[in-house]
Amino acid sequence: MTLTGKFKNLTPGQREKFNTLKDSAGLDAFLTETGIELTCEEKAQTLEYIASGKLPLADEELENVAGGGCGGEPVTCTKCGSTNVRRTTNPHDFNTFRCMSCGRSW
Repeated sequence: MTLTGKFKNLTPGQREKFNTLKDSAGLDAFLTETGIELTCEEKAQTLEYIASGKLPLADEELENVAGGGCGGEPVTCTKCGSTNVRRTTNPHDFNTFRCMSCGRSW
């Protein structure tokens, strides 16, 4: 399972709490509370997200960026889980996405 997949089934309240995490101690408490298990590498990636606000791309998102997806299935925001996502192409011919629910862009 991908890192984003492990956080995919969070309730809206848990997502809100996750987005307020500030450090490793807070993350540890959150993981214990939700029962989510992370490898050391996944925990490091999650802490990078907490510091930067940018969650690493899931395998599915990487395929979509490379042109392997978005043909029929809706794109799902990995931050809030919404499918209310808009796709645009920038001047460099890259697809970019913006969640209309939470504002995340990737």
